[in-house]
Amino acid sequence: MWGPFLGFAGTASLRLIWALAAIGIWLMSRPGGWAVVVVAILVGLKLVPEP
Repeated sequence: MWGPFLGFAGTASLRLIWALAAIGIWLMSRPGGWAVVVVAILVGLKLVPEP
């Protein structure tokens, strides 16, 4: 019963991860893009709640 749902969720999350990795690599190749990547990582870490 849960197999197709979990498979779809896994595929969707993997696509999202690959898309974010591709955007990160593209930004790193642009002038000043590394700063955008660093700020995005820092904001992401700030938004993740601490245990």
